Amino acid sequence: MKIAFAIGLSLLHFCVLSQGKSSWEIPFQLENNCIYIYCKVNETDSVRFLFDTGADGSVINTDSDKQLHLKIDGESLNHGSNGSNIVSQSSGNRVFFDGLEQKDIPFALIPFGTTSFDGVFGTDLMKNYIVEINYNHKSLIFSKENDFNTDLSSYDKVRIHYVANYPVIKCTLVIQGKKYSGLFGLDTGADDALTIASPYEAKNGFKQKTKQIATSVFQGSDGSTYEMPIVEAPELQIGKKVFYCIPMNLSSAKEGIDATEDMAGFFGNNFLKRFNIVLDLKNGFIYLKPNGNLYSPFFQ
Repeated sequence: MKIAFAIGLSLLHFCVLSQGKSSWEIPFQLENNCIYIYCKVNETDSVRFLFDTGADGSVINTDSDKQLHLKIDGESLNHGSNGSNIVSQSSGNRVFFDGLEQKDIPFALIPFGTTSFDGVFGTDLMKNYIVEINYNHKSLIFSKENDFNTDLSSYDKVRIHYVANYPVIKCTLVIQGKKYSGLFGLDTGADDALTIASPYEAKNGFKQKTKQIATSVFQGSDGSTYEMPIVEAPELQIGKKVFYCIPMNLSSAKEGIDATEDMAGFFGNNFLKRFNIVLDLKNGFIYLKPNGNLYSPFFQ
């Protein structure tokens, strides 16, 4: 889910409750290609979050049935996929999981029109840790940098760049024998495989060079809905790995993040779930290792 927030709180504070502990594990549920976890927020337990590397701020869904009784003390600008809007904000909150407490967390308050999750767990809650996303075990492991000890010899190491606060990697599409390179965002909160930003599509005319295989309807965090054709990308190159026949949404958004000129597109979790991932946002690397989802169909 491509969400960005202009939040007027510059520092987040982190406090470890368990003495001597250097890693914390959260089991997750994988539903409709999205990762969901449960945390405690302030005094309310079992708050269901969408784990979202495409959001640089965390969110509480005001349409949720969960009653969190947050104090509203400000506003923030929400940049959604297809537009932007001003939303209420609550600061000074606490998030707990597996003995780890993260303090002074600001939440944007957004109505998502669904009760399937209570909030969005953004990269503001990830960036001080190395985060392992293990789809085999369906768990997230948060580790301190100095205590991280996972063997990465079987992973591909890819440099993360940043567009504003958005983590992106360099990739290349090959269509009709021609290479198209660019920066692609990493968005575990999106349930699709790959979306092409509208300026990059307009520049390269992929709709005329590819075969349409479906149509999708998306809803952005700003509440807008929009339709996109899904075409088939013949070849995708990430580092030394090559992938074939990737479904690709072609955005025609006029505003919002899908209309950015700074990125070529965004990988959703229908693609990212095919790898066990180690995410080191602080040092700017993502490590990818194919898992049992690699050859699973993109559409059920």
